[in-house]
Formats: sequence, C-alpha cells, structure tokens
Amino acid sequence: MKTKKKFKIGDSVSVINDTMTGKIVAIAGEKISIECQDGFLYSFDSKELVASKAWNPLILPNMKEDKTAASGVPKTRFKSKKGTMVKEVDLHIHELIDSEKGMSNYDKLSLQLKTVQRELELAIAKRQQKIIFIHGRGEGVLKKELRILCSKYPVEYHDASYTEYGMGATEVIIFQNKK
Repeated sequence: MKTKKKFKIGDSVSVINDTMTGKIVAIAGEKISIECQDGFLYSFDSKELVASKAWNPLILPNMKEDKTAASGVPKTRFKSKKGTMVKEVDLHIHELIDSEKGMSNYDKLSLQLKTVQRELELAIAKRQQKIIFIHGRGEGVLKKELRILCSKYPVEYHDASYTEYGMGATEVIIFQNKK
C-alpha cells in the first residue's frame, strides 16, 4: 500500500531528476509551487518532489554545511608528528560538497584545485612547515594538476608516507624563505 507524500508550505524540497531545490510557497491539489535559491517560482506535481534538508539561501550551493565555515573553507584535520602539527586536506569530491549532481569533471577538478590553492596559501601565510593533500589513486589527473600548481609556490612535494596514506597522497614541504 503506497501512501501519498504530505507536503506543507515552508517544507524544503528537491526536484527528482534535477539539481533544483527550494521551499514550498503554495499548494493547490497535486500542484506545488516552490521558490528556488535564486528567488524564482516553479510549479511541480507532488510526485516530482522529495523532502530535502533545510533550505538556506545564505549557504553556498553544493558546499557541505558541516565541513565549511561562512567563508566556504573546508574543515581540515591536523596530525601530530614528532612534536609538529601536520595539516591534512582531503580532496575527495564527496568531502568538499554535498552533491556532485550537475557538475562536470572539469567543475570537480576546478573545485579541488581551488581548495589546494586556498589551503596552500593559508599554510604559507601561517608559516606551517608541511601540508598533506589526500587525493586518492584514481587515474592521476588530480595528482598531476596538484603538482603543477605546487610548482608555482616556494615548496617541495613528494608522495606522502605509503604506510599512512597508501599511494593517494602528496606531502608538501613549505619553505618560508625560499626565493
């Protein structure tokens, strides 16, 4: 026995087979009007919608709420190694965004590289000695692009410890006075 979905005004919903999300503003029988993040109104059948997380237009699209601050900077981990703190940044796409739906491979790679650039510049500004980027094994595209980007900074890079990270991480050593 199948029950009908019960929606009410103010509910947050997502459109099935689309990346659109919004808040219900009107219900007329089976037709439901939603307001998307851009402020536009759309009308859908109730069977085209599913309940979703709370809608908040102040949150950047696709960025994880629990992993980001207001600036959109992903939360990173620190590991203590021989008395020093080593920053780890996980570049797996599911760690950076809630949903990769509607993103091309180029969009995903661009987001990952922007994260690398932001975290690397932050580490240099804070005078950190090391940072580890966890990129995974894959086909090596992200690893190659990460290393090209790192070559533009006063750093050295190499594969991170195989015993700790396997073959999917790059360790970056930052030189504060290298010219």
